[in-house]
Amino acid sequence: MRSNTRGSRVVTAVAASAVLGMTALLVTGCNDDDVKGKAASSSLSAPSSVAGAPASGSPSAGQPVRTIGKTGWFEGFDITVNKATVTDQLGGARLVIDITYKNTGTENKTVDNGFLQVGDRTDSGAIFDTPTVPGKGTATGTVTTSLKSGANVDQVLDSITVVYGQSSDNQTKIPLAAAGKVDSVQPRVLPISGKLAQGQITIEITGGKLSPSYVHGERGKYELALHVKVVGGPGVPAGGINVFQNFFSVKTPDGQSLVADDRSPVNELPEKNQTIDKPGNYAVFVVDAPGTGNYVLSYDGKTGDDAPPATFAFSV
Repeated sequence: MRSNTRGSRVVTAVAASAVLGMTALLVTGCNDDDVKGKAASSSLSAPSSVAGAPASGSPSAGQPVRTIGKTGWFEGFDITVNKATVTDQLGGARLVIDITYKNTGTENKTVDNGFLQVGDRTDSGAIFDTPTVPGKGTATGTVTTSLKSGANVDQVLDSITVVYGQSSDNQTKIPLAAAGKVDSVQPRVLPISGKLAQGQITIEITGGKLSPSYVHGERGKYELALHVKVVGGPGVPAGGINVFQNFFSVKTPDGQSLVADDRSPVNELPEKNQTIDKPGNYAVFVVDAPGTGNYVLSYDGKTGDDAPPATFAFSV
């Protein structure tokens, strides 16, 4: 897969080699293992074919072929495949899939790990025109590919799935078929609250999130993220006291002890009577799917005053 940036948008084409004879696409494709991550299929409403759409041949230019209306989740985005449209072009027709990307995070981001799966093969000619979306913003993009002249449009659409992530990682799959179910896991918001006090530092946990990890090589892993508020006490010395992500650890439901991962942005230096409450301050732990059960969170600031670690038990 290669990416080219055009202004604020990213266009992605997936490279492959085997011929897609049975799919009736005018592209070549390569095998991509249809290996599902350990993500549960969500039950979403199925699309319906637009009345009057032709069953075969090249449809009229701009003819809406199928309304999709399915949503999956990937890398902090709500991704909705809206519709598929066919337009005439020389020697066949062009398929355009309209997609809406909702960025649930606070930073500008782009989803650049998508490809089109046709049956059990990858469509190497599919072009992903994907926007860079502002934090908490929404933008639209497209996927474009070619149809062979005389192709049965409904059969081709039934064979197509919009996929994000590789088969070795946690994936999101959004099929265009009316009966196809989205294979994706919706992130959970966790109503967790608690305090951990050690010496002059108090850590307040004011919520959490649980979602699949989309880091390469972490198929079957979830991210448990706990929002951290840091409070400095009246006895904090001049210059403050360090609070780092590696001061946090959890005991998992199966007895593992995990230190907060480097993807945690916690790095604070609270001063006397200072409260630090940043929206992005999460202690993140990489846990085994499905991530549910009883946990014990520990905080050890290693202040040298022999104060024992502070702990807080919670359930997911």
